[in-house]
Amino acid sequence: MNLEQPWKNEVVRRRLNSTRVHLLALAALTAYCVAISWRRWPDPIIDSGNDLYRAWRIAHGAVLYRDVGNHFGPLSQYSNATIFAIFGPGMMHLAWANLVVLGVILATLYCLLRRAWGGVAALLASGLFVAVFGFEQSSYNYIAPYTQETTHGLLTLLVLLAVLDRWLVNPVRLWSFFAGVLFGLTALLKTEFMFAAFLLILAAVALRRQSGRQFGSGCLAMVVTGVVLTPLLFVGYFARHLSFHDSWMAAGHIWLNTPAAIALVRDPIQLGFLGFDQPWAHLIQHLQATLIAAAVIASVIALAKLADLQGNRMRSIAIGAATMVVVSGIAWWAVSWEHVGRCLLGLVLLYLVGQVMALVRNSSYDGHAAVNLRILFAVLAATLMARMALNGRIYHYGYYQAAMAGAVVPAVLWGESSGWVRVQRQGRSIILFGFLALLLPGVAILMTQSKRVWQMRTYAIGEGPDRFYTFPPRNEPIGAIVRTVVETLRQQPGDQTLLVLPEGLMINYLTRLRS
Repeated sequence: MNLEQPWKNEVVRRRLNSTRVHLLALAALTAYCVAISWRRWPDPIIDSGNDLYRAWRIAHGAVLYRDVGNHFGPLSQYSNATIFAIFGPGMMHLAWANLVVLGVILATLYCLLRRAWGGVAALLASGLFVAVFGFEQSSYNYIAPYTQETTHGLLTLLVLLAVLDRWLVNPVRLWSFFAGVLFGLTALLKTEFMFAAFLLILAAVALRRQSGRQFGSGCLAMVVTGVVLTPLLFVGYFARHLSFHDSWMAAGHIWLNTPAAIALVRDPIQLGFLGFDQPWAHLIQHLQATLIAAAVIASVIALAKLADLQGNRMRSIAIGAATMVVVSGIAWWAVSWEHVGRCLLGLVLLYLVGQVMALVRNSSYDGHAAVNLRILFAVLAATLMARMALNGRIYHYGYYQAAMAGAVVPAVLWGESSGWVRVQRQGRSIILFGFLALLLPGVAILMTQSKRVWQMRTYAIGEGPDRFYTFPPRNEPIGAIVRTVVETLRQQPGDQTLLVLPEGLMINYLTRLRS
């Protein structure tokens, strides 16, 4: 009689139950964020109308790059156009589709974090992702992003991470092909996602070699096949409307025009986004923020160790209580949470370097799945923050560029920190609750700030599925200007064109006038 099998079945059952509970909790948090921000996601002018306008035009026969311009790849624009072709034009039609994308991102992120750091760490980190990054501000959120490539790109990278996790355990040709297809999809989105996908695959190959196992030429061939296949499908589509040369240029818009994208870095605005406008000043800020964050983390761990060494239960409890009170006070009154992004890249790089050094020192390393996934997560988090290397932020582009770093850091703190030093059960509790006392006030502060801003947006623009809310005229006049212009232009005869400078495709979309 096998006595081990019932025990294994019970463990699997408990894991499934905890996963269901965690996913339901994350769904409830997401539903709350959707409710308090309902139809307040776009901006009346800046960025928000671009994807809506392109989707409307393409759904009505326009060809991307010929009739409608775009800085990025074609995949997201044609995905949006397909939704409009099926359901008709409407901001809410894309919003519902984006809510599905967010749900898949969240479920995938949770499952991967759970495999890497455990269930509770995954719940904490995924909840932070939703609360801090999912609904931060208009145009920079997952329901009405400033450009759809950001959310589609993050989802593609997370699925690639899951595929590479499986590929490292079982490097069959099917997983190699899927990895290639996903890399090819990133080449149809945005340059930074293609770069991140390339580094992820490179890191996976390095981990495979570090464990002493090679991969065959057949796997490499399947990766290349997958990479080439996805752009070729778009080449075939564009060939129906453009010349052969232009079809290749359209399908490979981002990777054939990488030199032009690199040249944009010299633009003053792009330099500011990177933090290269004042590199030394920003570098010092980031180093200080990283050192302060590392010192707080080390202090919590040191106090937990001190409590363990007391050998007295009451003293240990007193030290633990004092630790949480002090840490909570620091979190509420001493931390500027709007600028917490300055420490994220530094913390992730410190963790990544530590993991790699431990891997190199471990001569008996046999490719442990959790270690591999942790390293790949850190590579992804650091790579996505490269676009804000010296201007790390959780707002603006941070909603996707800093999101993985914002999830990895709490996952590491909860899932690994108690194992960095030898502590007993009480010490582990102090470490874990100490980090909760540090992180939860920050999440509460940021959510409260976002909720306050969402609730101020009460002025309606648009009709039906295009209706959304922005600030009333007493707070910001642009919403009233857009509404007046749209209502006036709708009274004009049809079949006209409209040019809005310097930016204003939202007006073109709401009035259904071609630019």
